[in-house]
Amino acid sequence: MSTHFEIEKVLDLEKWERLQESIAVATHLAIILVDYKGKPITKHSQVKPFCNLARHHPQLAQFCEKCDARGGLEAVRTGEPFIYRCHFNIVDLAIPILVDNNYVGAIMAGEILLDEQQEELEQILNLDTRADVAAFKAEHQNLINAYPRFSMADLNHAANMLEQLSEYIVTEAIKKDYLIKAYQQTLRLTKRTTNLAVIKDEEPVDLTFIQEDIRQSVLEKRLNTNSGIYQAKNKILQPAVDAVFANKSNHVDLPTLAQLVNLSPSYLSRLLKEEFGEPFSQIYSKLKIYWAEELLKDTDLSISDVSEELGYLEPSYFIRSFKKIKGQTPLKWRQQNRP
Repeated sequence: MSTHFEIEKVLDLEKWERLQESIAVATHLAIILVDYKGKPITKHSQVKPFCNLARHHPQLAQFCEKCDARGGLEAVRTGEPFIYRCHFNIVDLAIPILVDNNYVGAIMAGEILLDEQQEELEQILNLDTRADVAAFKAEHQNLINAYPRFSMADLNHAANMLEQLSEYIVTEAIKKDYLIKAYQQTLRLTKRTTNLAVIKDEEPVDLTFIQEDIRQSVLEKRLNTNSGIYQAKNKILQPAVDAVFANKSNHVDLPTLAQLVNLSPSYLSRLLKEEFGEPFSQIYSKLKIYWAEELLKDTDLSISDVSEELGYLEPSYFIRSFKKIKGQTPLKWRQQNRP
């Protein structure tokens, strides 16, 4: 395995465990989230008495983890939920979690018995020859007999439901983390300077140019004086805001930003309007003009070069946009604002 992704660093385990517990109660399945080695990441929801004893046994617990690991790997191999018998002949199932085709963990569920066809399932770890396993099972056989019984059809329905939840909740959280890391890497690779002057992104950004529609005081409270990046009141928006500031020379559209923060474009648009008080397109246009003012004042770039530096397709469009917001052409503004 080339990449060992740590699920617990991107998944809100507290929220996941609450959902996991609700699903376990509703389905009568015991559920636990494990890493690619089969080691538990979450607490066990609705664990049955026999399995609880086994998982806390100093010698036998390792076999439970081994079963979880093998079950997850078999699910990866088959590409679908894998239903199997454990070393105690109890029915479990594994829902694999994949990131970039790498197996990073699994939702393990089960601790049930089947009404029929149970012996037809694969037993992925056979320990019938171990005396300690046989003795432990015989001692607690009454607990196993009390396990809930499912039909194969009902168990398949539960497996499909867990598979969809896994894809939606777990992999979406992981994808978001990957996108943020990818954006941060892009930020490092695309940071640019000119040989005429350096535009210092580290300095505080003065956003008074949009105070026609947004109160300046609100903005100033959320400026990071060290990085110069706007600090969003709604933290969900921060990666999108950072991406806009980090890609001044490119046109960044809503669908791109929506993918970055793992939201739909329409929902992101609504959140941005709540944040700034006006549509994203208007805020973005004003930001572009503000950056243009910096270049016009602090560098000797031509109007055409400024236009290109800020990702405008045509200088004529840049000039029209600038005049619409500032009331004068870029050249006129430069003549009036250069020392």
